[in-house]
Amino acid sequence: MKWLRSCFIITCALTFSISLAYAEGNFINEIKKLYNTAQTNEAYELAEKHLLEAEGDPTFDYIYGLAAIDSGHISQGLFALERILMLHPNDQRVRLELARGYFLLEQYDRARREFTKVLNSDPPAEVKVNISQFMDAIRLGEAGYKTTTGMYMELGIGYDTNVSSAPSSASYTDGFGIGTLNDASLSMDDSYFSFATGASINHPLEPGVSLFGDVKISQRSHEDISEFDIGIFDIQSGLLFSGEQGRFKIGMEWQNYEVGHDRYREMLAINGELSWQPDTQTQLTGFLQLADMKFLTEEYRNSWQQLGGAGFQHIFAGALQPVLIASLYGGAERAKDDLAFAKSKINRNIYGFSIGSQLTINPKLSLDFTVQLQKSRYQEDNQFFLIKRKDEYRNYSLGMTYRPDRRWAVHSNLDYTKSSSNIEIYRYDRTQIGMSVRYEY
Repeated sequence: MKWLRSCFIITCALTFSISLAYAEGNFINEIKKLYNTAQTNEAYELAEKHLLEAEGDPTFDYIYGLAAIDSGHISQGLFALERILMLHPNDQRVRLELARGYFLLEQYDRARREFTKVLNSDPPAEVKVNISQFMDAIRLGEAGYKTTTGMYMELGIGYDTNVSSAPSSASYTDGFGIGTLNDASLSMDDSYFSFATGASINHPLEPGVSLFGDVKISQRSHEDISEFDIGIFDIQSGLLFSGEQGRFKIGMEWQNYEVGHDRYREMLAINGELSWQPDTQTQLTGFLQLADMKFLTEEYRNSWQQLGGAGFQHIFAGALQPVLIASLYGGAERAKDDLAFAKSKINRNIYGFSIGSQLTINPKLSLDFTVQLQKSRYQEDNQFFLIKRKDEYRNYSLGMTYRPDRRWAVHSNLDYTKSSSNIEIYRYDRTQIGMSVRYEY
């Protein structure tokens, strides 16, 4: 009788599985039927009931996205369509609906970018005509001086093994003999709490030209070592020129940097950034910054700084949708003060690169890792160590981001930094681990 009982159990399991599969296909077909008969609200409401069990299924996400957009729940629809494109970036049918959703939200830059990607895939003639009509409407919308805004808020916690980026060894040798650092100049570990918020505004002046502004405020407070608390206030403004495949951004930036709740440094800079998309998976960038650095308590450190570089980003096809991100940069810093002491501390050439990748585990979860190398070569002999300082900075970063929806993001990170130098007091190791929650609106 055991074989009979086993057959009964297997039959029940198969029947249950087939029933579930039939039920899933049945409710998706019902959603399609409602949508195709112009009952978009009813289609959206039915899809919402099955969202938790079916999201991530491209067939469900597509019909849910359409129903959400057409029933006025545009943000939810966009998130569903983006889930599909993460796994199938060449699905131009989905990309076209995504562009339409951005257009309805009056996010014209994003809409234009997605419509252009569809055009680059050489769609049928009737699709090209429809896109052309949308492009005309976008130009009219931008000409109407529609101003867009955005804001975010972020809270984080973490642990830092070296809050001051200081060496762990007290003894060193300079040009005059052996010296000893005091305890306050050595590495110290502490936990921290961080807060950041920001706002942006974009005001079109004419088609393809807009005025932008960004404000960012961040604060990192340590549990015990408050003298190394960091506060940053940053404001930028300028002009943005947008085309079908690229954009150019130029503006001014002012930054106030505080250490231990005292003003430490001001920066006034001119920034330029150029980006170009030769195809739907690739983006090339270039940037240039000219900065005036002013130190409030150590005036000898006042300097001019010039940095420039180029970047590359490419999305590869595949299950994890790997994204390769790389950049190369270089520049120079020169002391404003003509004193030999200031020149020996400040004058240097800087060059470096970074390379990283992002992997999409599922539509809500992604992993990222980055490796950065930077070298600094000083131009004058250090007056205490009697040699030209040479630094090499390495950083290894691993992160994970979970997005339950479009507005919320939970990010965790692990960073390791190693700074090498031919002068002992500038060598240090640092490890940071943290987690943050971000809300965008």
